[in-house]
Amino acid sequence: MVTGLLVGMLLWGTPDVADAGQLRAQMGTRATLVGVIERVAVGQGASQRQGTAVVLDDDTTVYVSYGEPPAGWAPLLGARVRVEGLLSPSLTDHDPSLLAPHLRSVNAPQRDTRPLSTFDGQRVRLGGTARDAKGGAVLLVGKTPVYLPGLDAWPAGAQGQQVVVGGTLVQKQHLPEARRDARGAMSQGASGPQWVLESPQWRLGREPKR
Repeated sequence: MVTGLLVGMLLWGTPDVADAGQLRAQMGTRATLVGVIERVAVGQGASQRQGTAVVLDDDTTVYVSYGEPPAGWAPLLGARVRVEGLLSPSLTDHDPSLLAPHLRSVNAPQRDTRPLSTFDGQRVRLGGTARDAKGGAVLLVGKTPVYLPGLDAWPAGAQGQQVVVGGTLVQKQHLPEARRDARGAMSQGASGPQWVLESPQWRLGREPKR
């Protein structure tokens, strides 16, 4: 965690914030949020509307607006990004706002292009495309499949759609390993470990987080 903060400060000039603990430590300062841009529910009942937020790896929501994404943000909905801004407990200094973390005076978000190996063994939130494979449902992150244990196939409405999934990312032998028999023939299977999101929780990217 400390290493991540130092790397963020060296590359971006501000510390990285990817979970609630780091958020509390940096509240009131400029920091670089690392998470997924998502639409989120704001309010309750008949007055409920959709806002925009950066959702951190531990599912913590940091509000950016109570409406549409800021200019230039829409193409990055459902994508993992890095975005610098001022962490605040309110959206403005004067108007009423939720008692929740907010990011104000934001810079343009940038895609988080670090390899999956960066997050090996960590809780992480990823955006990608829902696909089915021989070994079960996968989240396609770029060209890399990430398997979701317990989900044999995506529901029809999710197949091929942008989805957001949170869980603990590990690299392990999820698929049966290909083996050579006494005659030299190879059995069906995979060579080497696969990326897996353990205890996955997912939702469609177009649906607001509640």
